Amino acid sequence: MNAFWSHTVWYLLLGLATLIQVVYALYRSENRFRTFAFYLSLVGLPLYFETFIMIFLHAYVYCPRIIQNPKLDPFNDSLAGNLFSQFGVASSALLLIIRRKPFYWHAVVALVYAMVEVLFVHLDIYRHHWWRTWMTFLALLVFFAISKWMHAHLVKGVRSLYFKGYLILGMFPICTILLLWGVLDLSGYMRFTTSLFPNHPRISRYGLYQIFTMASYSLVLWGYFRRRRVWRIATVTSLGTLIYMGYRSHLLVFREGYVVPVGILMIVWMHFAVCCLDALYGRRQQER
Repeated sequence: MNAFWSHTVWYLLLGLATLIQVVYALYRSENRFRTFAFYLSLVGLPLYFETFIMIFLHAYVYCPRIIQNPKLDPFNDSLAGNLFSQFGVASSALLLIIRRKPFYWHAVVALVYAMVEVLFVHLDIYRHHWWRTWMTFLALLVFFAISKWMHAHLVKGVRSLYFKGYLILGMFPICTILLLWGVLDLSGYMRFTTSLFPNHPRISRYGLYQIFTMASYSLVLWGYFRRRRVWRIATVTSLGTLIYMGYRSHLLVFREGYVVPVGILMIVWMHFAVCCLDALYGRRQQER
């Protein structure tokens, strides 16, 4: 059977369900800009969690057959499948919050995802290693509870430090997924080395992803909320130095001749992401 109909179409259906839930949640929301920003933060929460258990602990693997380029690491296909999953559960969490559904609805939705997981395993388009479906059910209940708590505090107004956490979560889909992985990594313009730990190339690559992004995002946020321009200039300089040091130490591997333009793009994009998220949230949380 063609890989599209045996594997990919199921993930696309999950993506369609995700889109419908997000659109409906935004439609029913009283503050659509803030709701969309919060959705991006919600996406970041399970993505950080899944990065740890899927990549470093080898819990399971997705098989959507979307990225089939022989020049790329086959694991990229699993990462693509992971996005459908995590954008999906975040959209359900958002809908449950906006519609103010009680706890039993959380359990119903978590059960539906568990049944979808069983179906995907049966179709051999998702494979467990040590992970089990009951863990998915419990993990989703915890995720839905955390999401509800985060939204309740957001509506009341979170303190500046916590608000920066919302922004870091939102930067994951905008910067890590869209730019660093989706554009630069897959196209070969910039990748993280797999030779830091020769016996564990995946840990080398994605461990550097986590270290670099957390350091970069923290720098960008620190500079963004400084009122004096000199500190913002210092932030940009520090981020540029971090990228250059990564390049010189061969931890960041750039396509020949693209170190400067790609480095500038990364710096500009990260600042752009923070500006967009802050604007969508309403530029008021930072003052609390």
